[in-house]
Amino acid sequence: MPDRTKTHRILRFILLLSGSYPRTKEECINFLEIKSSAFYSYCNVLKDSGFNVVQKDGKYNIEYTEDNPHILSGLLHFSEEECWLLSNVIDDLNENLVGANILKKKLVSFLNQDKAVEAYIQKEKTAIVQALRKAQQTKKQILLIDYSSGNSQTVRNRMVEPYEFKDDFNMVWAFDTGLKQNRQFKVCRIGNISETPFAWEYAHAHRSLPVDLFRNTGELYKQIEFRLNLRAKNLLTEEYPLSSRHISQISPNRYLFKALVAKYEGPGRFVLGIMEDIELVGDEGFRQFLKEKLNNCKSFFDDSAKSEVL
Repeated sequence: MPDRTKTHRILRFILLLSGSYPRTKEECINFLEIKSSAFYSYCNVLKDSGFNVVQKDGKYNIEYTEDNPHILSGLLHFSEEECWLLSNVIDDLNENLVGANILKKKLVSFLNQDKAVEAYIQKEKTAIVQALRKAQQTKKQILLIDYSSGNSQTVRNRMVEPYEFKDDFNMVWAFDTGLKQNRQFKVCRIGNISETPFAWEYAHAHRSLPVDLFRNTGELYKQIEFRLNLRAKNLLTEEYPLSSRHISQISPNRYLFKALVAKYEGPGRFVLGIMEDIELVGDEGFRQFLKEKLNNCKSFFDDSAKSEVL
């Protein structure tokens, strides 16, 4: 069992009070192995951190409202994939496991989010992220200067309303007031930033889209399905840990993968990279996507041959 540090007790306290039923003061004290006099100090720490600790009939629990149903994940900045990894390896983290050290750092920095920000982002981007966080917290619009967009292939200014960070502050969900759309912006593509005095106008429209297991953003409505051997199965689960939820074994060395995704690009890159280990099933849209990619590859080599002749 890990040492009973205050950070460790706070995490256990959150989990206890977030359970399916309220707990008495005595249950909390025994669970945390603390003195009776320290109980209210721990409650105050949770309240100061944004948790709504309520007491009714001598029992305590954390109450989540419609405005903050994801306060825990927002405070810790854990992605779904990291939560899955954490639940499986927290008691025996392998130093060589991708993401393990990041998870450890997040636990250590739980009570000091400002230092966590500085630890996760490049120093030259710290000011930009801090300004975005301030705009998020104060509900103000902010101008992204010289934002380089990969989709539109343009570099221009964007007035946005930032409301949710992702990927250890490397991405931020914000409402683009010019396009009137929720968009995901990469911090590394922001040239500079300018704060404004203008309050949010489109809070009612703020909505972050799901992220599929291949880390693509969008509505999950494209279904892909393919059979794979043990080698391909191992590669898939190592590169995309959440994929294990969607894999079933159909024979000693054969597996079936079936999942909904936002885009074909992610699974397409994986399948094309190890085609000899995969048997494609569907859907038809995914099959057509792969056919087009293969046709483009043929054109690529044809063009290369022509260039050599010229």
